[in-house]
Parts: sequence; structure tokens; C-alpha cells
Amino acid sequence: MLHLKRKSDAELDENQDGARAILIEEGVATFIFGRGLDRQLFEGLDHVDYDLLKSIQEFIRGYEVTRCALWQWEKAILDGFAVFRALKAHRQGYVVADFDGHTLEFREGLDEG
Repeated sequence: MLHLKRKSDAELDENQDGARAILIEEGVATFIFGRGLDRQLFEGLDHVDYDLLKSIQEFIRGYEVTRCALWQWEKAILDGFAVFRALKAHRQGYVVADFDGHTLEFREGLDEG
């Protein structure tokens, strides 16, 4: 989605950024979203089910993202659903991702420029 493929390294491009990895990513996202729908988009929750986290870990085995700890997945899921709920409620706004600070947040407003 962000077009961050690493074409300069053929092995990384093939194994970590290739079609199979993209399908795994889509599968994990769909699986998490389905669980979120079952849990009212995780509204009011400060954790996700351990079995969800362990299932994700199984999906991603063998990929670079395996190095992420379960708490990082949990934070990403909770933050992502918080932004999703805010976008749904406000029907407009910004999604701000800080890759260095590992944060994701919603900001109200429209681009005036």
C-alpha cells in the first residue's frame, strides 16, 4: 500500500515483499478485521485475545515481521482500530503514521491546500 518494496535486494524483494508475502499480509489483515468485527472493533478494550496474537504469529512464520513481539502486534491492532473508529465517526480526517516513533493516530480536519 505504501509502495515500500526493496527492489535493490533481489532476495528481500522476492521473499519478503513478493506476491506470497502480499497474500499473507492480506490474509492477516482480513483475519484481524474479522476478529475486530466480532469484538465491536475492540472499542473499550485495552488488549486483544492471546489466541488472535498466537494465530498471527503462525501466519507470519518465516517472514521478516516475525521479529515483532506480540505486544507490538497488539498495539498496532488496537491503534489501528482506534483510528478506524475515529474515521468512521468523523467521516473525514487524517491518518498520521510516525514510522520512527511507532505511532498511528487520527487527526480531525480536511486538507485545505
